[in-house]
Formats: sequence, structure tokens, C-alpha cells
Amino acid sequence: MRATYVKPEGNPDDCVLAFVGEQPGRQEILSRKPFVGAAGKELNTCLTSVGISRFDCYLTNVIKDLDLPLEKYVTFKKGEGLFSADGSKYVEELKEELSKCKANVIVAIGNVALFALTSRYGITKWRGSVLESTLLPGRKVIPIVHPATVIPPKNVYLNRRLIIHDLVMANDEAATPKIESTLRYVKIAPTFYESLEFLKTCYDMGKEGTVIDFDIEVYNYNISCISFSYSPIDAISIPFIYSKGDYFDMGQELEVWKAIALTLEDSSIRKRGQNVGFDMTNILSRYQIRTHNVEDTMVAQKILFPDYPMGLDFIASTCTDIPYYKADGKRWFKIGGLWETLWHYNGMDSITCAAASPIQHEDLEKQGNTVTYDEQCRIIEPLVYMMRKGIRVDVEGMKKADVEMKEQIGNLQEQLNSVAGRELNVNSFPQMREYLYGVLGHKPYLKKGKITTDDIALTRLLRKGVKEAGIAKQIRTLRKLSSTYTDISKIDFDGYIRCSYNPVGTVTGRLSSSADIYDKGMDMQNWPHHLLKYLLADEGYVYYGLDLSQAENRIVAYIGRIQRMMQAFENEEDVHALTAGLIFDKPVDKISDEEGSSDLGTGAYSERFWGKKSNHSFNYDLGYKSFAMRMEMEERQAKWIVERYHKIYPEVRGNYHTMVRMNLSKDRTLTNLFGRKRLFLGEWGDNLFKDAYAQIPQSTVADKINRQGLSYIYYNQEKFSPVELLVQVHDSIGLQLPLSLPWIKHAEILLDIKTSLEAPLDTGAIEFVIPVDIQMGLNLFKKEGKEFKHNEIPLSAPNFAKELEQTYNGLIKE
Repeated sequence: MRATYVKPEGNPDDCVLAFVGEQPGRQEILSRKPFVGAAGKELNTCLTSVGISRFDCYLTNVIKDLDLPLEKYVTFKKGEGLFSADGSKYVEELKEELSKCKANVIVAIGNVALFALTSRYGITKWRGSVLESTLLPGRKVIPIVHPATVIPPKNVYLNRRLIIHDLVMANDEAATPKIESTLRYVKIAPTFYESLEFLKTCYDMGKEGTVIDFDIEVYNYNISCISFSYSPIDAISIPFIYSKGDYFDMGQELEVWKAIALTLEDSSIRKRGQNVGFDMTNILSRYQIRTHNVEDTMVAQKILFPDYPMGLDFIASTCTDIPYYKADGKRWFKIGGLWETLWHYNGMDSITCAAASPIQHEDLEKQGNTVTYDEQCRIIEPLVYMMRKGIRVDVEGMKKADVEMKEQIGNLQEQLNSVAGRELNVNSFPQMREYLYGVLGHKPYLKKGKITTDDIALTRLLRKGVKEAGIAKQIRTLRKLSSTYTDISKIDFDGYIRCSYNPVGTVTGRLSSSADIYDKGMDMQNWPHHLLKYLLADEGYVYYGLDLSQAENRIVAYIGRIQRMMQAFENEEDVHALTAGLIFDKPVDKISDEEGSSDLGTGAYSERFWGKKSNHSFNYDLGYKSFAMRMEMEERQAKWIVERYHKIYPEVRGNYHTMVRMNLSKDRTLTNLFGRKRLFLGEWGDNLFKDAYAQIPQSTVADKINRQGLSYIYYNQEKFSPVELLVQVHDSIGLQLPLSLPWIKHAEILLDIKTSLEAPLDTGAIEFVIPVDIQMGLNLFKKEGKEFKHNEIPLSAPNFAKELEQTYNGLIKE
């Protein structure tokens, strides 16, 4: 027997559940009992939360000693596991002991237990699934993430709630002797007539009120198959390609797509999918079929539990009894296999959406977020429109900018080499580490316990006067700009750049964007301002940007009753200049907006700049150390600014932050000014509070832009049919109007949208308006266009039309 052997605990003849861990730790060795260390205490906490008594459970480990490290018993490589000879002996011992155990459910704690009991690997994927054991056929296994992940050093606090969720399932499953999963059927390899018949059923049931789920799979940028489901148990996957080429002949495929279009284009039929915008955009791009009236399980998940993953596999594990099936699809796309495997996987995606959505709707109703969900789904259609529309690019101008940028990189590289006295690749970690910490002798900076030469480390060295760090940062920045924003390979063949919008890309409801479905384009919401000059309105069009003026700052001011700030907004004062004046103790009219007028930080910025940065940072309780790092300034300067800000605006902490924390303490929920509720499930403390301070302002702005901007324009075509939506960035919307449209129509449309966006917000104590500024130009760069400040825009459409015409004539002459 091994020297550190730990026996199982519990009565095998009278236990509710059996728990199988990986290997005992030092505390277990000392006490000769399993699960008595820190991870064991965490497990006890979770068991108590569920109402399970540890005394009613059987506890053991796969590996029962600590004589050797775990990797000497079992290894995992590229998702494949292998037990050593000693490990295999322990697996046989586990089989024998559990065969005598009466527990109906075996809980596999962590990867080693999962592999030993089911021959599967990937605890985060399989957790929450009810599986049949391969070690003990006929016995139920429910995997859970290891409680050790909740405690230091991993500290994944959110895993505690997943463990509790899965223990509830295990306790429920213990009441039934057999594995009772819902029978589900996916029709694969259908004939032409079977396909049409199923699609006809979907159409008929959709017209009667049934939500129709659908999903596509893309292979080599083509739609290889599409699935439909009208219930949580029945689906069809209709293929278009397979091992022999086209699945249908040309005429049959055309008829199938006509039948598909009949359902997708019918706005009276509710459709649903997971990340449905991806599918809609693909179908629109390939077949010009525009899908209307959609729901999205991904959107529901992000609204319900924004701290957790929003993939369909995770949704299935928390809302359905469907075991993890995504491995089939991932393996197929990675190494190939039978087409039937892909088709079944495709059908299961539709079935999972159908099975999960009712549970999600119940939770949305309980949470009070049904309206939020409906409104967030409504913006999917306008997002798809923008994704396919794209923005015209000045390709030649971008090429020239890229050449100039690379010349600048070359000059900086020569300068760096000269200062360093050697060739130095700023993207080579070994070279930078050896030079900065070896040759120069600076103390290494660490990130998660490992030496780093990242940009934060360079900033710290720059503050110490290391000139090379500053040059290296400039080179890295320019290389990123060149590879990201002036890389013409990301532009489509028609000279337009496109992106993919995610309707729930952030926890606040703000959109995010990335490369499009064909791996072209990029994030369109974080373009450097000076490069926006290369994004153009179409020929014969003029660009307009409608921007909510200092939106987040106003929301904090009115919710927090920050008197001096509210007064400034009411009096149309420059709030950034006001803040700068209060910080620097100078009259507002003496605050400079000239670059280099302040010696703070690098000395490159204006006094007003520091007022603006303070307003944008300290409302959300950014600390002075983080502010110093971002702004490349000494910590003593940053600390001075932070202290000055909170001294001149004491209500930020005294009113606003206090209100947020009080609401969190009630039920961990915050509600924005549109009624959107967010549940905060993270670990209680400063990090959670800082996220919470940003939630109400950012989510309110997102809902205002999305509901009173994007949706208002898109779903009111009788008013706005000439409007072509181009881009949505945080608190602004970009669109274009044709020059063939009279200027009076331009003015009427812009004023109408402005009125919608300026609908008052109500804090419960006071109503206020976030005014809208309007930018006009031939491209998206503000400095090359004309900005109409909200208080300068004529209320009369004829007067505004005259200003628009005069401004345009001036722009085309420049």
C-alpha cells in the first residue's frame, strides 16, 4: 500500500450521492480523509447550499495517494487522456469500490474523475451533463468543476454557482434509477420532397404562432447545411454539399431555398437561433434572403447572466437536459469525418435553442427583463443591414498612409537601435527581456507571476526615464495601426469595409464589432480618429453622425445629484473646462485647450484634456495607480488629480457610489433608466463595485442609442426610407443620405431622429435630456467636416436645411 494512501469516506450501502475527486492533497494525507482541505471545505459549502448532507454521501478519489505527482498517474495531451500503469490500477480499484456503492449518481469532480468514469475530457464542456459511465455501464455520472478552482490561487469565484447548479441536478437525478433523457430526433440526409415537406410544416406552424428555430453550418465560406425545428424534439438538417459534391441538383436547390425564404422573410413568423445575426448575414449575402422577426438565445443568456459564457453549449448545460454535443461539430471542422455527423450536430443546434428558450423566457420574466430582451432582439435586423452595407474606403489614401506609417516605424527602429547600441526587435520577448532587465539592469516586472515586457511594463520603465521603452511603445503602436487599420487586405473587392456586430458584445448592452463572416474587416468601433478620414460616404451621398453629448457624464451627474455638474449642463457650460478649472483652481475662461499647455504627464496635453479625462475616469472610481499607468504620468500627479476631483465633486462618491452599493446589497441587481436589470454574481468587493458604477450610465446610453436610434430609424421606413445606416459607435450613430434628396428632407429627417434620441430620461426624482450634436461630412473624420452643436442647431427645418446646404458647398470646395 502506498505511504500516503487515503481511504474513501462514507457508507457505500446507504448514500445518496458518490463523489469522485482527482487526488488527495496534503491536508487529506494528514487526516487520512478525502476532501478535508480547502477544496473540501468549498465542496461542503456548496453541499450545504443545496441541502445535501455530507454524511449522506460517499467520497473518494481516482488516485488515492500523494506519493507521486498527478501527472505520473494520468496525462492529457491535445484532449486525449492516458493513465499510466499505476493510474490504471487505481481506475480498476475505483471500478470495484463503486460497483459496491449504492449511490444512483456519481459526481465526477474535475477532469481526472471525468476521464476515469466516462472516457471523456474537458470538464468545463461536460459539466452539468447527465452521462452514462463507461467504467460502470448503466450508472449516471454528472461532472462538476473542481471546488479548488473557486479558491486561491485560481479564484474563479463564479464557478461556485456552477457547482451549486450541478449539485441540484445531481440531487434531482438521484431520485430516478435510470438515465431518462428526452428523446430527440434529427432528420438527416432528407430527400428533396422530405425537405420541402418539413419546411412546409415549419411555415404552417409558424403562421399559427410557433417559433421556428434555425441554424446554418458554414464550410469553406459556403452554407453547407441548414437546420430547422418547430419543437424541442424534432428537427431536420438539409444539406447542400456532401462528399460527392452538390446534394441537390440546381433546380431542386432553388426550390428548397424558395421554401426557406417563405418562412424567413415572413415578418409574421417568429424565428429564433443562437447568434442568429451570423446566420442571417450569411443567408442575406449568399441568397439575398432577408430574415425578419427574430429571437436569439445568445442575447437572452447575456442579459440573464452576463458574467457567464453565452455559447450554446453552456446554455444547454444550464437550461436543458441535453448532454454536451458540441465536440462532434468541433472535431468535424478540425479533422473532418462523416457528413452525417455534421448534419446531426447542425440539427441539435436548432433543437437546443427550442429546448432552452422557454426556460430562458421564464427567467427573463422573473428577472424583469422581458422588454429588455425584446428590444435587444429588435436591433439584430438593423445590425445585419449595416454589416452587409459596409462603408466605402479611400483605398489609395489608406495605402499611402500605410507607407508613411511604415517609414515612420523604420525611422523609430533606427533610433531605437542607435540608443540601444544593438538591433532590438520590440516584439521579441527574449530580446526585450534580456536588454531591459539584463543589459539595463532594471528589476523585472511581473504579470501573473511571470516576467513581462508588455506595454504596461514599458510605461513603467518610461516613467523611470528609460528612453528605449518610449520608442519601443511608439513602434508597437504604429505596427498595430498598420496591421489593423491600414491593411487593405481587410477591404472587400468592392472597396468597402465591413464588420460583424455582436448585439450583446458587452455586459452593459453596448455593441461590439469584429471581422466579418468572411474574415474581412475589423472592429469598427475603435478606429483611431485621424484614420477615419479614409472612411467615406458613398458617391452622391453625405455623411451624418448623431452623437449624444457627454451622455455618461450627464447620467452620473443627474442620478448622483452632483450639483455643480448638473448646473453646468443646464447652463450649457463646457463641463470638461469646468472640471479642469476646478482641478487647477483657475477661472474656466482661463483654461487652455492647446496641446502642451499643461505640464502634467508627458506635457503633451492641454489643461482641458485633463478635465475631460477626469470626468471620464473617476465617476467609475478609477484608482490613481491605474490612471497613472494609462496616462503615462507619475503616481503622485495622478493621486493629486484623483483627490482634487473627488474634493470638487464629493457627490460622486457620497451620492452616486453609495446609491449603487446600496442597491447591490439588496439583491445584487442594478436597474438602468430604461428598466434593464443586471444581476452581479461576481465576488463581492472593489472590482465588482467598479463594474457596477459603470453599468447604469453605459447601459442607459446603449439602450437609448439602440432603441431610440437604430430601431427607431430601421422600423419606421415610411419616414426614413432614404436613410442608409452605416455604423454605430458607443454613443453615436453614423448614416448617409443621398444628395438627390432635397436639403429640406435632410433637415427633417435629422431633426426627427434628434428628437427621438433627445427623449427625456427620468431618474425618479428629476427628468433630464441628453442633447444630440450632429456631424456632417464627406467622410467620418470630424475635423474634416462640420459639427453642429446641439444648442446651435436650428429648430426650424427650413433654416437647418439652409445651413446644411451651405456647409456641404463649403466642404466640396475645400
